[in-house]
Amino acid sequence: MAVAIPDYSTYMDIDGPYFGDLVMDRLEAEHPGKFERVDMIVKGAADGSEEVVTTDHVRGRDVYVVHPLHTEPARHVMLAQQISDNLHRSDAHDVILFDLYNPYFSYDKRKGKQSLNARIVADNYRSAHIDRVFTFDPHSDLLGLSFDLDDPLEPLSLQIPLAEHFREGYPTDNVTVCSPDIGGYPRAEVFADLLNVPLIGLRKHRSEDKSDDTKVLGIVGSREDVEGKMVLLRDDVIRSAGSLMEAKAALDEAGAAGYYVVVSHLSLCGPARERLADSGIKKVIGTNTVPQEFDEHDMGLYDVLDISPIVANVIYRRSDGMSIGQYFESFRR
Repeated sequence: MAVAIPDYSTYMDIDGPYFGDLVMDRLEAEHPGKFERVDMIVKGAADGSEEVVTTDHVRGRDVYVVHPLHTEPARHVMLAQQISDNLHRSDAHDVILFDLYNPYFSYDKRKGKQSLNARIVADNYRSAHIDRVFTFDPHSDLLGLSFDLDDPLEPLSLQIPLAEHFREGYPTDNVTVCSPDIGGYPRAEVFADLLNVPLIGLRKHRSEDKSDDTKVLGIVGSREDVEGKMVLLRDDVIRSAGSLMEAKAALDEAGAAGYYVVVSHLSLCGPARERLADSGIKKVIGTNTVPQEFDEHDMGLYDVLDISPIVANVIYRRSDGMSIGQYFESFRR
């Protein structure tokens, strides 16, 4: 078995090891000799084009590609295709892509005349001979319909790991889980069940272009579960944090005592950091599916769960024919 790790150092300057390095370190420590590292080097040309090359041998082997979002989404997708093309032309048996978070995956249904970007990405991955795609906590279950048997998608849930992380680090006796919108209500419902706490939701309107323009229309659930409570806002991703600020404003009016935020992906962009820093939110809890750098001041607000051990264990269990679902259940205490 082999694990392919793209070299992002040509266009990223992040202190400490990259996510793929963490995954490989874990595999080498727990399963010495079972997995070989394959370095994928990204080379750029003067005209802005790029190629991905490797000098390692992968003939006849299953190759797991660890590909977190380090760059613009379109470039991220193109690099995944180049990596797979390179590996298959080097006679790899199967290429299994860990696309931990992909912003295009949230475009999984068509509204008006929008492009169906999730399907476009799936078609591109299929044309590059990516044999299977793993991702974490996609925006909705509809994403799987964009993929087919030629390159199936396997979504992995971070609900139990995040719930157990919260339970171990934070009090739950005065907490209510809230979904910032009705579309995310099932996600918040599962999280509330895992913590055994009350649940509410918010009705909101979002502009069709997925911009920062949102408006909360009302609270779904009992206001008794808001007044004087610590409200845990559970969502799939933070981008600009506009939706969170709208949700917080509505919950402030209903008498919430304070806030936690739990998201699967910290895709912070635009004014997100400034908004969150000024919001009075007690803690923002997420994962490192999208690599971020935080200074000492930031770390007072952010609590980042490292999921590289989870990815390493998924790779090991799949390569050994073991159940992945049972592994996620093992997080329950």
